[in-house]
Amino acid sequence: MSSNRLHEVEEILNRYRKQVSSKEITLTTTPYEDKERIKLQIADLKKDMLPYEQEYWEILSQQSGSIEISEQEAQIAVAEFVEQVGRIEVGSSTYTNEIIILLKEIRDTVNQQNQSAAAKVKGVISSIPPFLGVSYEAELDTETFLRKNFPTFITITDKLDNIIKKKRLP
Repeated sequence: MSSNRLHEVEEILNRYRKQVSSKEITLTTTPYEDKERIKLQIADLKKDMLPYEQEYWEILSQQSGSIEISEQEAQIAVAEFVEQVGRIEVGSSTYTNEIIILLKEIRDTVNQQNQSAAAKVKGVISSIPPFLGVSYEAELDTETFLRKNFPTFITITDKLDNIIKKKRLP
């Protein structure tokens, strides 16, 4: 059931992302008097996406416990995560204090010494849904944010997503 729903949610999100992308492209060529209307449409689309993004991460989090993540890949993702949170923390006025606090909490989880890197990555995956809620309040594009700042982590979650899809019954 969860793997089928994951696929459905992913399709819904892809449709929303295409709409957002189309509006953003339109924004670059539209007359100035129409720009605010298009920006509001983009904000509305992102707000409508929020429950689906949260559901996507929740399903991925639930499923990640039963899937193997290689320790080598996980170590790279953990190192990248710690490094990027440090960069965001020091050099960014773009993100709200709430986002920085949540990133620090996730970093602290990742820095725990008594867990394997794979367990730490699974901990990060389970920490994402509350992060999404705050990020949209700050009008942050979560997918772009994660892909830009944590590409190795996203590569692992994409692999998990593919494994879950393969488990799905025909």
